Amino acid sequence: MASIREIAKLAGVSPATVSRVLNADETMSVAASTRARIIKVANQLNYHKIENLGPKSPKQSSKLSIALIKMHSSQRENDDPYFRQIQEGMEVEANAWNFRLETLKLGEFKLNQLAQYGAIIVVGAFTADALAEIFEVNHNLIVVDNYFASSRYDLVHPDFAKRTEQVLDYLYAQNHRKIAFIGGEIGTIDLTGCKKNKIVDVRTTAYENWMKIHGLSDNIRIKTGNWTMAFGLTATDELIDEAAEGLPTAIISASDPMSVGIYRALQLKKIAIPETISIFSFDDIEVAGYMSPPLSTVHIDSLEIGRVAIRLAKERILDNRTSALRVEVASEIIVRESVMSLNFEK
Repeated sequence: MASIREIAKLAGVSPATVSRVLNADETMSVAASTRARIIKVANQLNYHKIENLGPKSPKQSSKLSIALIKMHSSQRENDDPYFRQIQEGMEVEANAWNFRLETLKLGEFKLNQLAQYGAIIVVGAFTADALAEIFEVNHNLIVVDNYFASSRYDLVHPDFAKRTEQVLDYLYAQNHRKIAFIGGEIGTIDLTGCKKNKIVDVRTTAYENWMKIHGLSDNIRIKTGNWTMAFGLTATDELIDEAAEGLPTAIISASDPMSVGIYRALQLKKIAIPETISIFSFDDIEVAGYMSPPLSTVHIDSLEIGRVAIRLAKERILDNRTSALRVEVASEIIVRESVMSLNFEK
């Protein structure tokens, strides 16, 4: 059963006000709109006074619970703070609204269990079938960091495609034309954790389309693999070995951890950053500003992505919103010393 404190938090009033309204205190002076809001929240949470309370049903006890299903391993979260901070944002916002956020492990829950939660949040590239299976038992589904999910679900993701184009516009303005791209591969999974098909990251697609539109098709050079420092190093070595007509003048990396490997590869080959090759990345992890030279990158508000997901769940649970929303959380370009302007076109 919802507590008076939970109702007060969601209604935006004090617990004392909630108590007096729900107990029909005639000496209490409160605006009609406030009284209506308190009663609405209490009804939505199936609130009953203690003396009238019968046995709790699973639906009542789980009304303020949100299930979190993630595709990424703890190791991936440790290597890339992007996913860890999304969950931290969820935890902060859930705590602010007195929601219980429960993480479910893939392969360790049954679909029918999801019906008892107020909402379900999934993070990552789950298959269309997996999302449809969840939606069948719980329509309050919020999908995070999956650009290709059906528009019948609430979707939350960063503006990666737009920022990739903006980074390319910036490099172009600095006279860079030979721009390479090192990115990661995205593999979809089902609810048991089994890997299925691969999909192309939106940054990779945005890079390729932008290069074609700007008449630079001959300069397209793409390397994609796993999202690790080791792959960043390997991919950079391949770009150097394949540079029959000269090195790229700039490399865009899809994540800062991969950029650490890119830096190492160039340093081992004694290729100067940014004098020979400029580097622009994504994530803005803490170490980015302390690399040598400091890394130009796209700052992603991962915490806000997580907070938005909880707010969407709240609207579904308490406001009975049924229309699906797509929320694109804006990121910010951070220009540091890893990029320099060319005085001539290489």
